[in-house]
Order: sequence, then structure tokens, then C-alpha cells
Amino acid sequence: HTRGAVRRARPDAVRMNKKILPRGFAEALVRGRRWVILGMLLSLHAGLVSAAGGDFQRVWMLVHFGLFLLWQPLFNTDRELEAFAALLLLGIGGVILYAVSGWSQVLWLAILIGIMGGKVFTAQAARRTRFYLVAVFYLFTMLLLWTVPTALLGINVLPQGLSIVVEFFLPLSLLAMLFLPFRAEDEASTQIFDFFYSLIVFQLVVVLVLGSIAAMRVTENQYFQAVVLTVLVFSGALFALAVLWAPRTGFGGLRTYFSRYLLSVGMPFELWMRRIAELSEADSSPARFLESAMAEVERFPWIVGARWQSPEGNGSFGRETEHESRFHYHQLEAVFYTGIRLSPAMFLHLRLLAQVIGEFHEGKRRENLLKQHAYMQAVHETGAKLTHDIKNLLQSLYALTTAGLARAENDRRSKSEYQAMLERQLPHLAKRLQTTLDKLQNPQDGAANVMLQAATWWSEAQTRHEHEPIEWSASGELAATVPSNLFDTVLENCLENLRKKKIAEPNLTIRVALNLGDGVRLSITDTGNPIPSGAVEQLFNAPVSSNRRSGLGIGLYQAARQAERLGFALRLSDNRAGKVTFELAKQAAKRAD
Repeated sequence: HTRGAVRRARPDAVRMNKKILPRGFAEALVRGRRWVILGMLLSLHAGLVSAAGGDFQRVWMLVHFGLFLLWQPLFNTDRELEAFAALLLLGIGGVILYAVSGWSQVLWLAILIGIMGGKVFTAQAARRTRFYLVAVFYLFTMLLLWTVPTALLGINVLPQGLSIVVEFFLPLSLLAMLFLPFRAEDEASTQIFDFFYSLIVFQLVVVLVLGSIAAMRVTENQYFQAVVLTVLVFSGALFALAVLWAPRTGFGGLRTYFSRYLLSVGMPFELWMRRIAELSEADSSPARFLESAMAEVERFPWIVGARWQSPEGNGSFGRETEHESRFHYHQLEAVFYTGIRLSPAMFLHLRLLAQVIGEFHEGKRRENLLKQHAYMQAVHETGAKLTHDIKNLLQSLYALTTAGLARAENDRRSKSEYQAMLERQLPHLAKRLQTTLDKLQNPQDGAANVMLQAATWWSEAQTRHEHEPIEWSASGELAATVPSNLFDTVLENCLENLRKKKIAEPNLTIRVALNLGDGVRLSITDTGNPIPSGAVEQLFNAPVSSNRRSGLGIGLYQAARQAERLGFALRLSDNRAGKVTFELAKQAAKRAD
């Protein structure tokens, strides 16, 4: 406990004993990174122009390597440096200082040029490109004009004035780094440098040096002529590559093929995606699709096992390891096991695979839900149609019963009239009942209707409702035929609604008109109050939001759908106070496009 109290009382610099640098010094180092880089290059210049193998050269190279360790972009300065990495860096520095040979100097300059070049092409390159380009220019010039000929090839006689330019005037180019934009915050970012660009620049430097040495056989051992020749050849090759990479004549260029390669066109991933799409089209069950997709995942050599969980069930294959990757998309949770720890690129690759499976699986689930909803809607509509047909039949029976009870029991004449009315109406009711039973047995045939002469249907309708105060009027040629089931459904629904309306408005007058002059038109009009505008918008399209007494308009909705199937249209043609009219009319034939 005492040790813990003492440890908690230590300052930050002491608590960070596992770190190479204290926090305050690391922050100051980041802020002064410009001066560290400049000092590193100047000490390198002093070491390169010093006498080869002398103590003076080793001292300056030691200073240069120390400044390089303070600037190095390989590790963040505020993070703990592992012992192996520290020993590796110190070992490299010791070898370079012990054997300051020509090849070690050339190799070290090539490494520096690669690191500097990688810093140019990072995400923040727009702010610091010119700063590091000056450093790369200095290192390239120092490598080709001084280090290779003097330290590597042992050329003692240089062109006149070249030594003065390299030793005294070339370092002056580094003074431009004092005025170029440079932000220390960019150096502290997580994207330290671009490794692949650094590798490409390093290889370019090595090839350029080796190409210059090889070209000396063509220039009769004249190094500087070989350098000029190699640089010109490389410039022409890079120019031709740039033209072929992005030509302006409509040809896609080499970047198209390079992009296709990076996108793995024709590789196993694309084949797997195509296979998943085929499985999605072939199998409609989410559970079976999930099993088939996971079987395709099992073929990847770096996947040793997996397990998944969804509303349709669970499953697994292979074995479990300590390296697991868990993904959750919609209702699917998948865990993949690999033999080794995945790199960031492979993790993104696996996440894309899981997301594709999750999206396809969710699409299958939604497709099944839509099918179930469509089935339930069909069942509901069929039941609603039959319910309203039965309701209309019961209304007709109620009208007949009411008419019989209203007559005097002892009046023989009334009884005979009532019996005659039953003889006329019962066959019609039997036909309608048979039609309803046919619909119940075969819902697909629900649109079928019995065609009757208009005169017959009109006479039967008047007879059924002769006890009600309704004004009837007909015009036109009544010899035409009309669909009796549709006309009965519309008439019974409208009259039933008007009976409810008449309770609140006793002085309501009802008029039923059949017009066969310029088409087929049945209209039911009342002299009551108009239908509210909110209900008019929902009428024939959805249940009406109204009170219980006036109903929900489901009967009119079903009648409108039935009329539409038979080529008719049911609409509210007039909605004024004293004149509210529902009209059933034959639709005009649509003209061909």
C-alpha cells in the first residue's frame, strides 16, 4: 500500500519510466521538428564531405544518426519503444558508424530519400510537399554528384568547381526549408509516412545509381556523362509511362488495368460475390440462403470456423480459435475464426463479406414478410367481400320480413300480396346466395357476375324496396344487360348507409335513377347534408375515419374495387347540401397508344 502511495506521488516524467522520452520533451520535439530535420541534413553533409574513415566523419555521422532518431517517422515519439526496436536501430547505427564505407553511405542516403519521398505523398502532402521536396533534391544531388563518385567509385579528380559547389553552395539550398510551410501537427498525425511510396522511391534511387554505374561502360568510364545519360533515359521512360498511364485520347490507359487488378477482377473474391448473388436468386428461404452463403465462406483457406445467429436459426462450421472477428448486420450476428490475427486490410475484406451476406439475408427476410402481408391482405379482402355480400343478403331478407310484419295479420289480401312478393324475391335471393357460395369456394372467380336485362333488374329492385319511401326513375333502353351482382352491391350499400343517415335526418329524401341513354349509369341521391371533406378524401381508397354510427366505408371500398374489375367506376359525383349523389357508370374504353 505504501509503495502504491509513493508511486502515485511521483511526477509524470518519473511515472513514464517505460517510455524513452518524457512527455514534455516529446511535445517540444514535435514542435521543433523543422530544426531537427535541418540539423540532421546539415550534420549529414558535414559527415559526407569530411575525410573518409576519419574520426571527424564518425563524429558528424553520430550526430546525424542521433538527430535522425529524434526525427524518425517510424514510431510516434510519445509511445513506448520496444526493446527489440531500440536495439535494432542502435545496431544499424553502430554498423554504419563502424564501417563507414561507400556502399553503407549510398544505402543510407537511399533510405533517407525513400523516407522523405514517402512523407511527400501522405494525406497532408499539400501542406509540406515543397518542404520535403527540397530535402529530397538535396539528398539526390549529394548522392549522385558526391557520394557515389567519391565514396563508392573512388574518383579523386572531379570536374572543375564541382567540389566547391557541393561542399559550400549545395547546403545553402537547405536554407529554403526555413521559409517553406511546415506544420508540426502534421508530423504528429497517425499517418506517419506512405510505406509503398517510400519503397518505390527507394527502388528508383537504387536503380538510378546502379544504372549510372552500368552506363559507364558505354561512356568509357566517364561517370558524370553516365549519370546524365541515365537521368535522361529515366526521364523519357517516366514521361512515356505518364502518357500511357492517363492518355487524353479516349483510351483508358494503364491505370484502368491497374485499377482492375487492385479491384481483384477475376479473382476469388469476385467469383464468391457472383456465387452469393446466384444463391440469392435461387433460394427464397433466409435460413437456407444463410447456410449456402456460409458454405461458400468456408472455402476460403484463411477461415477455419464460423458461427452465426439469426431469427431463422443458428449454425456453425469448423473450429473456434482465439482470433475471432464479430459482425452484426440487421438481424444477423456472425463470428468468423481465423488461424492468425487478421491485418487491417484482411479485416476490412472480411467485414465486406459479412455485410454482403447480412444485406442479402435481410432482403430475403423482408421478401418473405411482404409475401405474408400480401397473402394476409388477399385473405382479408376475400373475407371482406364475402362479408358484405352476406350482409346485403341479410338486408334483403330483413326488408322482406319487415314488409310482411308491417301488414295486417288478418288481411288476406295483404297476405296474398306478401306471398307473391316472396315468390318473386326468393329465386333472386337464392341466385345471390349461390353466387356468394361460389365466391367462397373459388375466390378467383369473385369478379364473375350474372348479367340480367336492365328492365328485369330494375323491376326486382323496386319490388324489394317497395315498402321504403324511395323515388325511382329510369330512362333509356331498358333492354340492355347489366351486371346484377355489382348493381345489387352498390344499391344495397348506398341504401344501408342512407338508412343510418336518415336516423339523424328524418326528412331525408332518397332518389334512385337508372340512365341507359348515353351509357350505363346508376345514381343514388339524397337530400341530406354533404359528406365531410376529410371523409371524401378517404372514400373508395381506405377506411373512413368517422364515428361508429356512420360506418367505416368498407362496403363502398369493396364495391368500388368490384366495379373497377368489371369496367365500371363508382364515384361521388355530387356532394352539396341537399344533393349528395353516388354514381356507378360504365367507363369509356381506353384508346390504344
